[in-house]
Amino acid sequence: MISVVLRFQIAKHHHTDYDAAYLQLVEMLQRFPGSDTWYCEVNAPGQVPLRLDDAPAVLHRLRVRAELAPVRTFSASLLNRPTGQRLPGLINVNYSPGVGTMTVVVNRPADVQPNPTGWIAGIMLAVLESEMGTRYAFADVYDRLNGRFVNYHDACASYPGRHCLGWMAYVRRAVSAAELPQAALILPAPGGSIVVSVDGAFKLADKKHVRTANALEMRMYELGLLPVF
Repeated sequence: MISVVLRFQIAKHHHTDYDAAYLQLVEMLQRFPGSDTWYCEVNAPGQVPLRLDDAPAVLHRLRVRAELAPVRTFSASLLNRPTGQRLPGLINVNYSPGVGTMTVVVNRPADVQPNPTGWIAGIMLAVLESEMGTRYAFADVYDRLNGRFVNYHDACASYPGRHCLGWMAYVRRAVSAAELPQAALILPAPGGSIVVSVDGAFKLADKKHVRTANALEMRMYELGLLPVF
């Protein structure tokens, strides 16, 4: 697994109080398991990442970022390290509440933990606890498959045009093991559940992993748990 991309469909909200939005973002990132220090990425060449706890400097950079964007609203791009060198464990967060999206990219999680399931689910839960209006979220695995670099959603998902399960997904309804008996884990989450297809590092090259995820997606579709984009 080269990386896992957690894709969140959060509720759209345009922050006008940047101080409050900054504090909410800091509190959310503090919940991420295993990541204590965060850096705000640059807006232009020649800049360096800023420690997120340098509030005055970060808020100034985020205000400038908003002025440069097509939609002038609060957004942020963050790293858990001072450089973007793609070493195992690098986390990149792109937070865009104005358009209702958020992504969290974790680089080579299986090189950090032999079984990174709990770690990745913990990150998903941290976002869900902060963004209570999240409608859907899933873990999209990116890897090399048959000589090409692909992600699960584009190469393996059961239903084009709909959200997928992949490694794990948040659904906005509490579901039970009786409803999804093939799930490796079903974890409670605000307003719903996190459904995990494989308890371990999900591998696109492992046909059993993909078959399990596909079978769960088909059952989730029957239950009305796979919304369209």
